[in-house]
Amino acid sequence: MKYLSQYFLFHHEKEKAGRTHDSTYSLYRLGERLTPGATQYVETGRTDGLDTGGDNPNILDAFGAPGVPQGEGTTVSRAFFDGNHTLVSVMARINPSPDWFIGVDSFQLCVEGNWVDTVTVELDPLDGGTDNGFTFTAANWPTNPQGIAYRITSRYPAHPAGSFYYPNLPRLPPIATLTFTKCSNPIEKTWEIVLKMIVELLLALL
Repeated sequence: MKYLSQYFLFHHEKEKAGRTHDSTYSLYRLGERLTPGATQYVETGRTDGLDTGGDNPNILDAFGAPGVPQGEGTTVSRAFFDGNHTLVSVMARINPSPDWFIGVDSFQLCVEGNWVDTVTVELDPLDGGTDNGFTFTAANWPTNPQGIAYRITSRYPAHPAGSFYYPNLPRLPPIATLTFTKCSNPIEKTWEIVLKMIVELLLALL
């Protein structure tokens, strides 16, 4: 039960970082290397390097929310969208961890010209590709050269000491959900964004 014990004792989210944006912007992308700012965020929780170029016309709103201080809970924020910025990206660092996080990349909230009223996305753990550690509290072990960001599964990375390594499971249970709900103000296109840690789903591993 290495995974459950470590998760319940240590796991929580740092402040989440989000952007509403157009199709030319990327906060992170699986299969690609993280930017220096995103690398700093997944390793330290600092968000000040995510947009180092100043005002970016491809971003409409930069938003955050307090982290989830324990292994289970919710955190809420609001974000603005418009017809030119219909995508949302969110990162929430898993702390402590080598470089793990959860999030969504360029999630579309306007489908065929219609704004989505509410939608919930299940989240899997992601690896930033910047550290080789296999456990939540692993010592610093930089990946050199830097690797790509990827989805952690029950079978990859295939290391027996890994906190998420359960090769007998077809997949890991989701460890969180993001719910996007359109607010009622007809003038301002505002969405409430709820990040919920769902540790109880991990009981499926018992």
